Formats: sequence, C-alpha cells, structure tokens
Amino acid sequence: MKIKSLPLATLILVASNVAAIAQTETPEILVDETPEGVQIIPINEAENFDFEFSIIDEILNQPIYAPFRQEGTVQDSSRPAYVINREQIEAQGYRTVNEALKYFPGVFVDSTAGVQLGAQSAQILRGANSNSQTLILLDGRPINTFNVGTFDLSNLTTSNVERIELLPGGSSTLFGSSAIGGVINIVTRQPELNGGWSATIGGEIGTLGYNNQEVAVNYGGEKSTVRLAYNRTAAENDFDFKLENLGLSGTRENAQAEIQNLNFQATSLLGDRHKLSFNGLYTDKDIGVPGGFPNPALEQFAEVENWLLSLQLDSRLGNGDDSTLITRIFADFADNLDKNPAGPFPFTFITENESFGGQIQHNWQFAKNQNITYGFDYRSEDIVAKNAFGTLYDGNLSQGAIFANYTAGITPELTTTLGLRQDFNSLAEGSFTSPSAGLLWQAGENTSIRANYARNFRTPTSTDLFFPGSANPNLKPEIGNSFDIGIDQKFGRNALLRLTYFNNTIDDAIVLDPTFTPFNLGKARNQGLEAELTVQLSNSVYAFANYTMNNSKILEDSNASVIGNEVRFAGTDFFNIGIAYENPQGFYAGLFVKHVGDRLTNNTNTASLESYTTVDLRTRYAITDNVNLTASWENILAEDYITFSGFSGDFPGVGSRFQIGVNATFR
Repeated sequence: MKIKSLPLATLILVASNVAAIAQTETPEILVDETPEGVQIIPINEAENFDFEFSIIDEILNQPIYAPFRQEGTVQDSSRPAYVINREQIEAQGYRTVNEALKYFPGVFVDSTAGVQLGAQSAQILRGANSNSQTLILLDGRPINTFNVGTFDLSNLTTSNVERIELLPGGSSTLFGSSAIGGVINIVTRQPELNGGWSATIGGEIGTLGYNNQEVAVNYGGEKSTVRLAYNRTAAENDFDFKLENLGLSGTRENAQAEIQNLNFQATSLLGDRHKLSFNGLYTDKDIGVPGGFPNPALEQFAEVENWLLSLQLDSRLGNGDDSTLITRIFADFADNLDKNPAGPFPFTFITENESFGGQIQHNWQFAKNQNITYGFDYRSEDIVAKNAFGTLYDGNLSQGAIFANYTAGITPELTTTLGLRQDFNSLAEGSFTSPSAGLLWQAGENTSIRANYARNFRTPTSTDLFFPGSANPNLKPEIGNSFDIGIDQKFGRNALLRLTYFNNTIDDAIVLDPTFTPFNLGKARNQGLEAELTVQLSNSVYAFANYTMNNSKILEDSNASVIGNEVRFAGTDFFNIGIAYENPQGFYAGLFVKHVGDRLTNNTNTASLESYTTVDLRTRYAITDNVNLTASWENILAEDYITFSGFSGDFPGVGSRFQIGVNATFR
C-alpha cells in the first residue's frame, strides 16, 4: 500500500467517505490508491489488509544531508550514499557509531587498536590510508581535530544517534580538508514538535563484563522541544585469544573501557519563519590500551573528554519556502591523557584542544529545476601538547572557505551538479581550490546512472609537522582527484543493485614509515568497486550482500623499490552478507557474515595479515508496544584473527561474546 499526495477530486471523494465512516463506531481509516481508484478502508475491516512493505523504496527514499549540504534523499544524489537509520540501529543493537558502520560497503572499520568496545576507531574509506583522510561531521559540521586530523567514533554511543550517513569519495568541495576518502555524518536524535512528553530507560548486560545503562527524557510542544539523555557503556574486555600465525595465546589484558555520553538539546520556533536550536554533547571515555602481548608491567591507559556545542538559527527568507538561511556557531573542547605509569618506558602525554567556528549558508531554490547552496565556513583551534617534561607544542591553527554548489535539472530525467570551494589554511602556504561535477540520469523507470568528479585536499596535521621524535616539517599537503561512475538498478519492487566503480589518485599522499614518522609518497592510486544487492524475499524477509574491492598502487615515489606496490592497508577487500526477518509485531532477527581478505601492512609489501570471517546474530522482541527485549551474539564461530600488527604490537580480534538487554518507552 502506498499513501501519497492526492489530487483535489480524489480528496473530495475521500472527505465524503470519511464523513460517512465517521458516523460509525470505528472512524479510523486507511487510504489506498489502486489502479481502479481510491479505497477508503475502516480499520475494523482491514485486519487482514495486505500491507505492502518495500525495502527498496525505503533505501532510496531515506533522508540524507551529506551529498547536498541540505536535506535530500538517497535517490536524488549523484554520489553513492548509504544510510543506517534509528530503527536499524535499535534492532541490530550497535553500541557505538563505529560499530554501526560495520556492514557498510566502501568503508573498513575494524580498528587498528582492536575491535573490542572502546578501541580507538579507524575508518579506511575507499582505500584512504589514515583516519585523517575521512572527515567526520556531527549534524553537518566538522569535529575532526586539527592536531591529529581525526575524531574517535568509539567515543560516541548510538543512544543519541538518529542516523549515520556514509558518503564515499572525495568531498572537499562541500566540506574542505580531510574529505579525501569521504565523509561520515552523524545526525543526532531530536524530539518532534507536538510530540508531548516521553521517557526511555534501558539496560544491557553481557559477557566480558559488559554492561550498559540508558535514560532519556523528551518533550515536544507546539513551539519548542527539549531532550536530555545519558548513556553509560562499559566492559572489562578480558577475552582469551589464540593467534596461531604468530604462535601467541593468552588473555587480552588492560583493555577495559567505560564510555559516557550526555546530550542536551533544545529548539524553539521564533515566530513563523525562524527556528533556534542548541545541541550540547559531552563524551568521556576511560580505556586501557595495551595490545595482544600479555604484559603485566604495561599499565598504559587513556582518558578522553569532549564537549561538542552548537547553536543554530534557521531562517526562511521572503514569503515562501524556497530560500533558507542557516547560521551556526560551534565550540568544541577536547582533553586527552595517555599515560603509562610503570614499566621500562613510563610516559605521560596530554593534549588540550579548544575549537571555535561558524557556518553561514544560503539554500535558494530560485527556479523550479534549479537550486544553489553557497556560504562561508570558518574554524580556529588552540592546541597545547605536553609531556612530563614540558610543553611540546602550543599554537593556533585556522581554516576558512567560501563555497557554492549549483544543481540544475536539464531535463526531467537529467540532473547536473557543479561545485566550487576556495580554502585558506594556516598549516599550508597558499590556498586550495576544490571543483566538483556530478551527473544523475534517470535512464528508465528502474535505472539511474551516476557519475562524479571531485578535486580534494588534506593539509598535514600539527602532529605530523611538529610532534618531537616522529614529525616531518617538510610535509606537503595531499591533493586528490576522485572519479566514480555507477548505476542503481531496480528489479521490480523486490531487488535493488547499486554498483559503483571508483578511482582516486592522490599526489603527495601522507603515510607512515615503520617508526610512525609521516612522509609524502610521490603518487598513489586507489581504484575499485563497491557493489550492493538488496533483495526483498517477502513482506517480512529481506537479504543483502555487498562487496568492496580495493586496488591500491604506488605510481610514483623517490624510492623506486616501492613503485608498483600497494599502500599499506589500502588494498583491503571485504564483503558482507545478511538476512533479516521483521514482522509487524516488532520481532526482528538478523544473521550477518563479514569476510575480510588479506591485508598488506607495510609499503614494501613484505608483511601481511591473514583473512578472517565473523558471524553475528542480532535479535529484538517486542514484549509490549513500549517494551523491547534485545540480544546479540557476535563472532559466533569464535574466529581468532589480528586487526593490526606493527610497531605498537599486535591487536587481536574479540572472541565470541553475547549480550542481552531491555528498554522501555513511556508516554
């Protein structure tokens, strides 16, 4: 059944039927448009109504912000874009944002610090060699720090997340530096206007000392909303491992984690044309960090604290809805402590970041088939880095830009997008120009063709340039050229194939040598394929499979011996398979398989990690309309594998683990 906008004559017919039905004892109705006309069906006569649920339409019609820098849908984007929404996050029981990215195509998230709860996240997006080549957004604004160029997604639990958007491929035109690999946008939960009061409480327990507590209160009035939510997630992570290829076995020690998130949001309508919004998110993570080698003398631990604050004013200009001005100011405060108080090499390392920024953008639909988004971005960050002996770095870094993105419907079937951005960054001499172009062609009722080009850049971080002992002050900025072409093909209403070929060439790519000192490669190329097939087997059952092939190659370098080799970790291939059942009563069960291929761990291509396969089961059972029971069994086959092997040690994957929980919502 599809419910949609109806013409005036149809509405008159509906109104007359509604009036007749309203005189009965059951005035609730369903409106169904069929080839024969419109049917008005009382609920008491519709108990056996065949409700048609289309997972294909749900995928393509999902709201998404990142490809446009304003709200749109997946099917309107010339860029291949992927979304996991709130319903999927809850049904599948992901604890952190990093975990929720696990089955996306295009991005490899098994961390180089292990995959246990709290392990520092790592996102290799289309072969991007480092975290700092992927830009992280929170509600559309950047949160990567300037000193290391990253944001740790294991700091963010999913309790405050409405959806997560993945936009593979270069995105500097809209968002600036660090978007060479792509963009991950985290959209936070917001109460609806006129939603009234509601409260949610929940808790989970599991193996490896896992426990979780959550409480949230929401209010949606006629002109204002408020949300206050707190979540604590913790685990001991003392799992046994056996790494046969290294001849190692033991218990993962000192890997405990405790993550706390506190979120406060408030919105207020100021008259009929303006909305003021505040979003404050506090995160705190305490974690032990040693690797797979059992070493009682190594007592290293880390503490990470973030304040992410944003104030935004949305204003509809003129008398219509075709012109919107968005003004946002934000402030971020981050404190990091990394310490090893004992052993042969005790150390203390502290960083303090204070970041202030603003965004002003105008979205203008100045013709029926033409839209332009343009504006100004600015961000400034004070960074202090110190150890037990004194201050290592104390400085201010800033970046600013003007940008414009123009979309035009050349014909009803053909849409083109042109973008341009000019950046100014204090870490690099001169400025950066980032043009882009996209094409979306509706080749038929079931076929869409996509093609894109973007020029991108990433400046070195302050750590790359100035950190004593492992810095390179002669680093050049990375410059990337990103191409992709793809197709979205529907097979009736039961299957959707999304296929994309990509080619990213990066000049002066910044990589690490065996001592973790950064240097510029002459030129590297990452090309490959992202393929995803989703099939709806029945109204309640769907399956998916996606495959990501990464082919990385060093094309030019001063070291002739590495030319033709893969860039470390960039050539990781993987595929995911899943099948899920969900009925109208709220029961959900999903079985997921992930396979990761062999990975080369150095640019000389003399060391590698073996492939591995994990199997997960995730379920939800609705006890009542307001109470849900959730459970998950991860790594069912207890696969032993290594996520990283290098200078800092070997990090094993987590063994088999189980968790169960309950949550309730009161209105």
